[in-house]
Amino acid sequence: MNYKNILSLFISISIIVGVSSCKTDFEINAPYDDIPVIFAALDQTVDTQYVKINKTYLGGTGNNADYAAINDSVLFSNLSATVDEVINGTVTNSYALNEIWVKGIEPGLFNTDSQKVYYFVPNGGLDVTATYNLTVNIDEGRKQATASTRLVEDFQFSNIFKQQLFAGVGFKNGNGEYKDILVEWNTAKGASIYESGLVFYYDEHTQNGVEEKSIRWSFGKSTAINTNGGEDLSKDVLGDGFYKIIAARLANDPNEANITKRVFKRIEFNVSAAGEDLSTYIGVNEPSNSIVSERPTFSNIDGGLGVFSSRTKLVLSEVSPGMPLQLNSNSQAELAGGQFTGLLKFEP
Repeated sequence: MNYKNILSLFISISIIVGVSSCKTDFEINAPYDDIPVIFAALDQTVDTQYVKINKTYLGGTGNNADYAAINDSVLFSNLSATVDEVINGTVTNSYALNEIWVKGIEPGLFNTDSQKVYYFVPNGGLDVTATYNLTVNIDEGRKQATASTRLVEDFQFSNIFKQQLFAGVGFKNGNGEYKDILVEWNTAKGASIYESGLVFYYDEHTQNGVEEKSIRWSFGKSTAINTNGGEDLSKDVLGDGFYKIIAARLANDPNEANITKRVFKRIEFNVSAAGEDLSTYIGVNEPSNSIVSERPTFSNIDGGLGVFSSRTKLVLSEVSPGMPLQLNSNSQAELAGGQFTGLLKFEP
């Protein structure tokens, strides 16, 4: 997970924690307490692991939300943190978290010019057999927050799904009919919530050159019966939906007059799996149709708030090494001349 994913999810958590923690017995005049708010989702598919650590804040006057954009209001000035890798009760690696200031942040409640995150780079990557323990020390022991997580174990797309892609991804058949695709995978041990989707890559040509661009399409959430792994899950992807998504994303492109052509490059299918505690947090904070206004809270941070959990991502981008996923001939022809995308300058 890159730092932008961490920041986006952290902002959501901070807002939800702040709102859902307002219980009926909340003391308006209670003294301020700088509680650590932590978010991390360890992922063995990436090299660098990020941890977001902030504190609860209380503004002096005016709108309390305005203080979220002031880094001094939400950051601890003296903080150290470690993540220990433990296998069979023995610490096999210990990683001190380093800090980094990041930019290019999406607009939101918190500072969008720069924010601090913490990171570590595991030796040889994360070990799916290990437990990872986080320890955060504030002001040399004035406060301490701890948490622990196992990793989501590896999982795979089904062989049936992969085999049907050797002839190309088919959203249109030879009879001129749109064709649905069933994306299938076997669940991972340690996860119950899955998010699947695809990425459509293409080159955009203008008089100034060529730029690779992409369109992401989420198929939505799937939930396993349990976290034991080995269960079959699937998502039915509508054939005409593929073209409708592309048309909707490229509609009213302000640069359309300067585009000479678009060239399809490849397709990538992906499935993300959330660890048990992250799955629980997502489930607790899903939108509800209930008339009950008070929501339950969830945190697995001892001495703080937030979630220290894991996730992993399965990506299918090639039918074999060096052979990226392509549209079949019927689907490619539909992209170039079909009713939804025929005017978008895609080459046949």
